Amino acid sequence: MNPMTKHDTPSISAVDQTLVLSSLEHYQLVTAKKHPIPRRHLKGPELLILWSLRLYLLFMMTVVAYQVWLAAH
Repeated sequence: MNPMTKHDTPSISAVDQTLVLSSLEHYQLVTAKKHPIPRRHLKGPELLILWSLRLYLLFMMTVVAYQVWLAAH
């Protein structure tokens, strides 16, 4: 027997998921939604993109602050 792969797992449609969630009691729904999601361990390219976005954000905040300062004077 072959082990299951990602492609073999059945997908749940949005309608089925809504039906299941609507049939749960309130406490069951709260419990189902409280599953903690672990942090992802990012690799090189992902970290590079995030850090470049952070630097761009800091740069643009500086530009906007400078433009506001110029407009005030």
